[in-house]
Amino acid sequence: MTAAPARVVFVAVALAVGFAVRDVATQAIERVTITLPTAVSFAVTNVGSATNGTASSPGMQFTGAVIKSNRGVRASVKADGDFIPPSGTAIPASRVSWTTSNAVNGVGSNGTLSKTLYTQLYQGNDNATSGSVDIAWQLAAPGVPLRSGAHVLTLRWKLESIH
Repeated sequence: MTAAPARVVFVAVALAVGFAVRDVATQAIERVTITLPTAVSFAVTNVGSATNGTASSPGMQFTGAVIKSNRGVRASVKADGDFIPPSGTAIPASRVSWTTSNAVNGVGSNGTLSKTLYTQLYQGNDNATSGSVDIAWQLAAPGVPLRSGAHVLTLRWKLESIH
């Protein structure tokens, strides 16, 4: 009898987010619409090997940025905690990593999830009104014991306008 593969999923908090911030000193309003992956699935068939993720969207993009002069959009990410298993041992969030490619109007950064610190994923060029980056997610070998079923991890994104 063959065991069913474990399905490991992490969920981001939003698909398309628009945000506006008022600079207290100048009363200028900054705003942008950012699209983020809402979910990534890892179909783990071998607990001793890494598994590539399948994302709901190919990456992160921003459009319609109205920000102060000489600023850029930055996106960083962290995990809210470790994966929540159906039962048994949790997979550490730090087993998830990403590589970026095809950055437009900015630079992508490869990284590993942390549950304590935000890790930069994309830094937009100064004064760019739009940009994007493709993201390839990977789950390092989770090891044993691993229960089959959905293991869920929630991500928290930090979106900034920076110098």
